[in-house]
Amino acid sequence: MKKKILFLSDDLRMTSGISTMSKEIVMGTVDKFDWIQLGAAIRHPELGKIIDMNEDIRNRTSVQDANVKIIPCNGYGDIHILRKIIQEEKPDAILHFTDPHYWQWLYDNEHEIRQQVPILYYHIWDNIPDPKYNRDYYESCDWLGCISKQTYGIVHRVGKSSREVTHKPLENWQISYVPHGINQKSFFPTEEDEKMKQFIHGDKEYDFVLFYNNRNIRRKQPSDVIYSYKLFCDKLPKEQADKCLLLMHTAAVDENGTDLPAVIEALCPYDVKFTGLKLEQDKLNEIYNLVDCTINIANNEGFGLTTAESLMAGTPIIVNVTGGLQDQCGFNYSADNYITFGTLHD
Repeated sequence: MKKKILFLSDDLRMTSGISTMSKEIVMGTVDKFDWIQLGAAIRHPELGKIIDMNEDIRNRTSVQDANVKIIPCNGYGDIHILRKIIQEEKPDAILHFTDPHYWQWLYDNEHEIRQQVPILYYHIWDNIPDPKYNRDYYESCDWLGCISKQTYGIVHRVGKSSREVTHKPLENWQISYVPHGINQKSFFPTEEDEKMKQFIHGDKEYDFVLFYNNRNIRRKQPSDVIYSYKLFCDKLPKEQADKCLLLMHTAAVDENGTDLPAVIEALCPYDVKFTGLKLEQDKLNEIYNLVDCTINIANNEGFGLTTAESLMAGTPIIVNVTGGLQDQCGFNYSADNYITFGTLHD
């Protein structure tokens, strides 16, 4: 009989990075576990419903006893709905995945919850210095899976601290390095797709296409990408610069970011295009295969799914050495090395 896991994360049908990986985790393990998700979203459109995903997931995975249920919630839920789910569903474990500060209520009540069910936490942290204020969250978990090597080092240094008499240090078995993975059935090298090539190039043939696939938010630094691309083209002969393209798969304007067309008009006289589409994974894979390079120069990045997808498609990347992006650069260091030196940023 399969164990039942209660998953606390962004609704796996949404489009955030947390949602994307939540879906991959569930889809990849439905043969081993039954899943109930408390699916978080801002102003969830299906609040009050219970979504049975069994038929859809059985068709997608061919796992005929797949059992997945989503309970939508506004924001990140509360202890009352969790008590109700535990009482009715009797899960064998809780798996929490996202920033612990959004789920303060969960950890405030861990003394009650863990008497009935263990709390497992799939954790990522963007950068050092060590977030010592997270120690209480770490101590409130039965096990932590660390998405990046940097996070693995952070949890060892912070979670195993015994400087205060009130500290209950984590043991080695409670901390594991469990990196994100990219589904090789979704992102892989493939032949050029002529329709997608026409979509990217339009009526002009480009020799070099740089791809940006991130949200238009400040920490992703899309304006810096545009300016960097401008400086790159400045150094080329005009006939070469005219055959370069920056392709941006992002919102052109976002209240959490900036007005990118205005940035382009002010700073960049070279070709920049926006996809303007919401693309499924198969279409994104076609783009990764057609572009020459994918760029992510976010100033903090927990993991960076888009550049990992690009690498799986065989397309090189430009990244900052920060957070989980370090794990994509081929550096020859183990997770245990990061316990000592923290990050390769310096």
